Amino acid sequence: MATNPAQTDQWEPIQPEVDQRADFLEIVHDFGDPLELLREAISNAIDHKASWIRIDADVRQVDGLSRLVVRLFDNGTGVSTPALKKAFWGLGYSTSREVKEAIGEKGHGTKIYLRSEKVVVRTRNKDASYESVCEQPLRDLSNNRMHKPMLRTIPPPFDHTGTEITITGYADNERSRWIQRVAKDYIQWFTKVGSFEALIGISTLAEFEVHLKCIDKDEYEVIKFGHPFPDVNDDIKKLFDKHSANAADWYVKRHIWKNQRLVEHPEVTFDAVISVEGDLVKRDINPMLGDRKLAATGRYRASDRYGIWLCKDFIPVTRVNDWISGFGSGSNAFVLLHGFVNCQSLSLTANRGDVANTDPKVMDELRTHVQKLIDNVDEELANQGFYTLIEWRQELRTLGQEKKEFERRVKFIKKRKLAELEGRKLLEPTNEAELAALLMTLVSLKPDLFDFEPLDYNANRGIDLIARNKKANLITESEFSYIELKHTLQTKRFNHAFDYIRWIVCWDLANDDLVGAEFVGIEDPDIRTLRKERDPQEGNIYYLEAKKKASRVQVIRLREFLESKLGLTFSSKAPIS
Repeated sequence: MATNPAQTDQWEPIQPEVDQRADFLEIVHDFGDPLELLREAISNAIDHKASWIRIDADVRQVDGLSRLVVRLFDNGTGVSTPALKKAFWGLGYSTSREVKEAIGEKGHGTKIYLRSEKVVVRTRNKDASYESVCEQPLRDLSNNRMHKPMLRTIPPPFDHTGTEITITGYADNERSRWIQRVAKDYIQWFTKVGSFEALIGISTLAEFEVHLKCIDKDEYEVIKFGHPFPDVNDDIKKLFDKHSANAADWYVKRHIWKNQRLVEHPEVTFDAVISVEGDLVKRDINPMLGDRKLAATGRYRASDRYGIWLCKDFIPVTRVNDWISGFGSGSNAFVLLHGFVNCQSLSLTANRGDVANTDPKVMDELRTHVQKLIDNVDEELANQGFYTLIEWRQELRTLGQEKKEFERRVKFIKKRKLAELEGRKLLEPTNEAELAALLMTLVSLKPDLFDFEPLDYNANRGIDLIARNKKANLITESEFSYIELKHTLQTKRFNHAFDYIRWIVCWDLANDDLVGAEFVGIEDPDIRTLRKERDPQEGNIYYLEAKKKASRVQVIRLREFLESKLGLTFSSKAPIS
């Protein structure tokens, strides 16, 4: 029988262990958009005092295979041996953590480079130059092995301090995002280069530049520091004189708040800019705005990008449009706002994708404060008459849309086939609703043309028409029967039961081969076959019959029926004038 060991007063220390490979792999896969590499590269260059970074992406042949190769080159202070070993290749180490102005703090950013087949680092600092290479880092981590970077001293690789990083096979060689306009847009919105700090008087990085060349370009494009905003243009009278009812589309008013301090958490401050911008002025400065159908080109709608962004280090982290309540008129009024709120007290997740680690009480107070600022903007717009401009613009657009629709329909009508019956012009129907209208007109002009009298029409629910049977051939105890309308009769599953339908009126059959085809009703087994008979007086007669049921559903092929009964043909030779 087992016995418990005697209690002792001596404690045994436990050394917690970490599965380094698993942690590395989780961080590597924690990044989403492949272009997040740009954010990390630019932040690292700035933290190392660079005045420029050169970024190029290309597809090269490596061992006979096409591989995406991304090259990052800056003129910063370079990387030391300890920083290479720990901060660059390790996890959780950061040389920037104790530097107040630095962006990097978690030691995770460079780990995005490990989503690749090969990483080569060449760096020169004030003392020495080094080369570090890591082959197949992602493969090793995915196979439960640590990546194996190597390091050596080399002669100076360039004539200034700085770092060059070449990443081969990045992100499974996915390169659809490495197009110049897409990468430039990302840089100007989601990296330090897109900062609004110059608007609040911070000019430390005013001279920093990105030199970008993506797969579709042969020359580098220089991207200057600072987020692109349109010029202020808020004189409503001048706007109206120039643009008439479209004045609201060219309106720009910028609101800036610096060093705002929370009351309940006075240690927390934030800076904010909200630019109120009309639709056309947005499109004038942002070439990526377009139809969502063009998403493959990287373009997006204003509603997918604009509103209020929460930032840290002046880099947007997450959009907080749920903070915008009661602003403007309509659910999409938030697209008028091109705003950023920067708060250095935010605690970010490892991939910088969320502020979920921030104290909820701080977030609640920050939200309340920002909402008051938005309310102030809203009140000023109302007092200035901006919303009146929007109403005028909408009225003008509605008038323009109605005019275009009217002209389109008139043009279409003039091309339509028509016939004339007792002085009335009849248009060939193009849909079920027009078929119903034509049927009612025919019944009005020729009451004896059909064996039924339509009494009730309802296309919203159930079968289209209830009609009175004028003959003695009742199929139920009632004198009333259903009529189903089909512009074109085709052999797809019928969306009704056949039992109470007496007639199907269609403008035409999908094709003449439809005779002999089977139609399946909603009550299985309920299969009807389309038959055709020739009557010397009546002409062609169509009906649906079932093998085990005596009742038949007559199909009136109206185009043929009118030609046979009335000699009525529809032609485009006599257009409507």
